[in-house]
Amino acid sequence: MKNKLIEKLQTALSKRSLFGWQIFEVETKSHQSFLALGDRECFREANVLRYDITIHVLKEEGGTKKLGTSSFELSPESFPNLEKNLDEAIFAAGLVSNEIFELPDGTGSYPEVEILDASLSKDTLKECEDRTRSAVSKEKGIRLSSAEFFVDEIHSRLLNHKGLNISQESSILESEIILLASSGKDEKEFISRFRRRFIIDFNLEVEIERASQLSRDAGRSRLPKTGEFPVVFSGETLDKMFEPLIAWSSARLRYNRIIDKALGSNLVGAGKVAGDAITIWSNGLLKGGMGSCRFDGFGSPMSRVLLIQNNILKTYLANKQYADYLKIPVTGDLGNIEVAPGSTPFELFLDPSLIGEKVIYHIQAFSAFEPNPITGAFSAEIRAGYEIKPGSIQPIKGGSVSGFLQQGLQNCLLSKEQELRERILAPKGILFKKLTLAGA
Repeated sequence: MKNKLIEKLQTALSKRSLFGWQIFEVETKSHQSFLALGDRECFREANVLRYDITIHVLKEEGGTKKLGTSSFELSPESFPNLEKNLDEAIFAAGLVSNEIFELPDGTGSYPEVEILDASLSKDTLKECEDRTRSAVSKEKGIRLSSAEFFVDEIHSRLLNHKGLNISQESSILESEIILLASSGKDEKEFISRFRRRFIIDFNLEVEIERASQLSRDAGRSRLPKTGEFPVVFSGETLDKMFEPLIAWSSARLRYNRIIDKALGSNLVGAGKVAGDAITIWSNGLLKGGMGSCRFDGFGSPMSRVLLIQNNILKTYLANKQYADYLKIPVTGDLGNIEVAPGSTPFELFLDPSLIGEKVIYHIQAFSAFEPNPITGAFSAEIRAGYEIKPGSIQPIKGGSVSGFLQQGLQNCLLSKEQELRERILAPKGILFKKLTLAGA
């Protein structure tokens, strides 16, 4: 059926006066289970096929040729509306005015990337349920409120008018687990969400142990002190930490004059760097990385690209569109963020006496953490963390941590251990020598 639908799409597109087109076919076979208080409440299967179609039309403005672009989505059920959708897309494309760029022709070499766990099936759901129940039963004062598990097998295929026809198979294993911790007459809730591609990386027991400890500690937590202190970030707090640096290397933002970082710029500023320098790659080839894939959204091959070396901007991250605009090499879209490690063992970050401090704050979770991609400023509410003094550890919750990424990176240490999370391979922890905390 899929080939016939593709043929219909190609035929319909070829009959229109288009500068170019692209078809992205995605078929997802999903197995899903839902637990309530430890018992399976629901199981379902879903098979979803969709087509994302992008068209490009050539137009003229003031004697200059421009490119209009528009997209729409189809499912097998909505195919009777194809011609109507095409008419509307062509009209919408006429309202857009971009510079002309060319789509890839597929003649390059495409990597093989390990992103499919062929062992996953609906039986994986029962395995995850049993492992979850077992892990929770070993945690004192913890009970399972609910859990959701998703096992997805995804077939993706990208075609365009230049003859590109490239595909890949991938898998995603996803969970959301809600734990309840007894605290006197009350119960504290803690939500844990994570995704992996391989069952071997789906460390339920480790995640439940961590979440259980944070749940118990929430019942005896207090606000942090107010002032400037050394702060350690680890776990999920690092997921978005480096996004401003990625933004500063973006060809799209450079072209649109949102950022003005030239190649060779020092991205942490001109001040003296007293800690570890930052080196970052866009890595679309990491085994099991959620940002790994054979090709990007335009069909360019993915790779491992050095963006920043020892704080210096080395390469702009550019898909085919913005590479054409800026006349620079194509790197493909962002893959996984890979950050080079430092040389300090992570455990040393958690001992104030070893770094000549009286107290260290270790932050493990925020309510939300979204550093400003342009300024690097951040301020986030603490969801879980610890105040560490020689001989004592006090859980903290509430209050906030704030600062500017550039300034913080001028005086930070990176752990020598690395950890692969959803789409970032980074040091296990980062010690910022001075950030601002607001609390008691």
